[in-house]
Amino acid sequence: MQTWRLLDTPPMSAAANMALDETLVELKGRGGTPDTLHFLQFLPRCVLVGFHQSVAEEIRSDYCRQHGIEINRRVTGGGAILFDESQLGWEVICDKSFFNVRIPDQGLFRRLCEPVVTALAKLGLAATFRPRNDIEINGRKISGTGGTESGDAFLFQGTMLVDFDVDTMLRSLRIPVEKLKAKEIDSVRERVTCLKWELGRVPPLEAIKEAIRTSFEQHLGIRLQSGGLTDEERKLFEQKLPFFQSRQWVDAVNPRFQRREVLQAAYKGDAGLVRFTLVVNPLSKRIKDIFITGDFLSFPSRALHDMEAVLRGMPLERKQLGGVIRRFFKEDRICIPGMAAGDFLKPLDQVLAKMEITRYGIPLPHCNQISVTNGTFAEVAALHPSVLLLPYCSKDIECDLRYAKGCRSCGECTIGDAWTLGRRHHMKMVCVTSFEDLLQELARMKSLGHRAFIGCCCQPFFTKHVDDFERVGLPGILLDIDCTTCYELDQAKEAYAGRFDRQTAVNLDLLETVLRVCAPAPQQTIQQVG
Repeated sequence: MQTWRLLDTPPMSAAANMALDETLVELKGRGGTPDTLHFLQFLPRCVLVGFHQSVAEEIRSDYCRQHGIEINRRVTGGGAILFDESQLGWEVICDKSFFNVRIPDQGLFRRLCEPVVTALAKLGLAATFRPRNDIEINGRKISGTGGTESGDAFLFQGTMLVDFDVDTMLRSLRIPVEKLKAKEIDSVRERVTCLKWELGRVPPLEAIKEAIRTSFEQHLGIRLQSGGLTDEERKLFEQKLPFFQSRQWVDAVNPRFQRREVLQAAYKGDAGLVRFTLVVNPLSKRIKDIFITGDFLSFPSRALHDMEAVLRGMPLERKQLGGVIRRFFKEDRICIPGMAAGDFLKPLDQVLAKMEITRYGIPLPHCNQISVTNGTFAEVAALHPSVLLLPYCSKDIECDLRYAKGCRSCGECTIGDAWTLGRRHHMKMVCVTSFEDLLQELARMKSLGHRAFIGCCCQPFFTKHVDDFERVGLPGILLDIDCTTCYELDQAKEAYAGRFDRQTAVNLDLLETVLRVCAPAPQQTIQQVG
């Protein structure tokens, strides 16, 4: 039976914990330190973005500064989290050979989560592993996990939600809390849980640690012996700490630009979201800078930066750019559990499609609000879309037709104005009342001989349903809508069922611009659509 070190460090700052994470995995990767189970806590509380995320996109920095919440970046991937003083972190730092795995996969995640499932059972709770890397109780997440590697070592880490401050989480992460109702805040509780909520009390911290410790011994067949940092670890930690306290580290991913030559697109698959942000030179049609971000786990952690470095400066040509991405995956220069090259090629294709739209004199800011399915913009425009699909959520909340498919064009909301625009351009208009209704309308349009459509929806909706649009097979142009959407309010489920009770707005300037380019002439309309 192998003996591992049990390292239980006192509560530390976010920068100190991140510096220690890198120290432990780096030295373990060089064979210089023992296999370790590490307990960690944070003081003061902090928000942590994943390794591939942008602070500007994920965190309300002003709120965090005003309330003493530190901001930092994890050495592992995944999404942004609030880590307050009540939460307990646990980490496994060991040789890859221990698990006989060189590249992390779903099986490794399950093996490393099972000890915590057992620990929760010892505390009186029935938990299960939820792919890709979470632990849940009755469908509610109680522990999220992530990992990274260095040389011959893995670092796999997780959190134990002992207590949970919903209000602070909502205000510190980029969620439009000022637009939330009490019931919407309560909906967060449907997705996460904590020991206090489940047990009705907060167990002693030592009891939680003991349950986790004995469960790891049981599942991994090891013996844990308490120990501190080695002299080599302390020295390297002190050297690394200033960097993890620096803006260079915290803002290492910063894809936000105010210039007009930025293009952005995203794709959400089962294993996470991938977002491409390109700073382009419109004249030379080359990439000036590129940021690939998201909430996925990447091994090795620097692989994505290496890919960006190769893509930077290349021409905006799909064959060359796609070839680089495919080689990285084919040659195992990057491994993302649950993802393949195709998950990166989809947002790349969308970005390149947006660039092509500029040929029609449409400025890049507008191009970023346009998405295309089942063809390029040029191909869809050449089909002269004959139907305009509009979202019910942009109707006046008090309108008696809010959940109906028609509109009076009374001018009281942007749907009425869009209806008038569509009529002026000889379109047939339909209000979509639910996700199922959308799929039915697309199938009906296709069966009636319509060759293409224009629709209005939020970017998160299109990002999530790219594959659904492709499966229907009808070419279309999707325009982003304005205002807070169901995704920002965590009400996608209600919106799908046609019960979203907030009002968005159709981007009328964008709609009119696109209609001028590709709406049909009167003789090209198909009269069967009601």
